[in-house]
Amino acid sequence: MKTELRSCAACGEPISDRFFLEVGGCSWHATCLRCCICQCPLDHQQSCFIRERQVYCKADYGKQFGAKCSKCCRGISASDWVRRARDLVFHLACFACNQCGRQLSTGEQFALVENRVLCKAHYLETIEGGTTSSDDGCDGDGYHKSKTKRVRTTFTEEQLQVLQANFQIDSNPDGQDLERIASVTGLSKRVTQVWFQNSRARQKKHIHAGKSKKSCMDELSQDSSVHCMQSEV
Repeated sequence: MKTELRSCAACGEPISDRFFLEVGGCSWHATCLRCCICQCPLDHQQSCFIRERQVYCKADYGKQFGAKCSKCCRGISASDWVRRARDLVFHLACFACNQCGRQLSTGEQFALVENRVLCKAHYLETIEGGTTSSDDGCDGDGYHKSKTKRVRTTFTEEQLQVLQANFQIDSNPDGQDLERIASVTGLSKRVTQVWFQNSRARQKKHIHAGKSKKSCMDELSQDSSVHCMQSEV
């Protein structure tokens, strides 16, 4: 009996091989199933991805269509700590005021202006056109009085990328590593050390908040079960 040969979705040639691959309802020569980005063969991979008739390996699919940080535009992995603002997602270290570069803490008020994150102070300056109240250091004629202000460090996207990458490897680097990271980023060792301290504190706060929430839910569950038992008696 004559049987119609399948056509390969990649090369269009008939498939006469004893073994072939089927992906997304299409047939492929084993040697033709490749990632459209890196061209690596996928015949021995456990999985692959198809989107708009294009085949991707897992790594390239994640790069193309996976979640990305709205600040640094780098990919976000499942193990990364993130913050969300509306439909935007940020790395923990990237969730900082665009004006002053200060990282924002849990519960702190902030604003989104054209997808830019602003702390409360700089948001108020934006909507008020830079004007502030009379007790902010201005004299009666409207001139600013000289007063000492703490200088805040502003991090560039490249510096944040380096800092975050090293934080994922070791959240508490020693003095030698701090000097190395400071040298790479162009920051002082003291600023680098403070950044790591703040990031560890925020991470610890997130973990503690998650445990507290779970503990609260466990207590509610226990109370409910006791109440039911008493009702039966």
